[in-house]
Amino acid sequence: MSVSRRSPAYQIDGRVSIALDALDERQRRAVGAMIANRDRFLESTSDPSRIRKISRTRPLYALEAPDGLRVIYSHVGDEIVVMDLMHQATLDQFRRKTSLPNDRRVKGEEIHQEVS
Repeated sequence: MSVSRRSPAYQIDGRVSIALDALDERQRRAVGAMIANRDRFLESTSDPSRIRKISRTRPLYALEAPDGLRVIYSHVGDEIVVMDLMHQATLDQFRRKTSLPNDRRVKGEEIHQEVS
């Protein structure tokens, strides 16, 4: 996996940079602010109603972003990896192919642990 930005326990995969380049300036600023650093990302994920688990077997989640975009990320222990950025329609296509149940919202305490 190529990583474009890395800090302790926080990584952003290179695919995210490519996806950001395809957005208009307003969208790029909004998503960029959400993922700028670990603290901003954790702040963005503080509302569990904006997060959906997208894999039954892996710790993969989709965070709602403006204009139907979703930030795809993994969260294991303290380690967060922002893996991709896609539209909800694309996720819906994957869901149909993999038969994931609709609207698998998760509770915040299942996703995030206290970071010291």
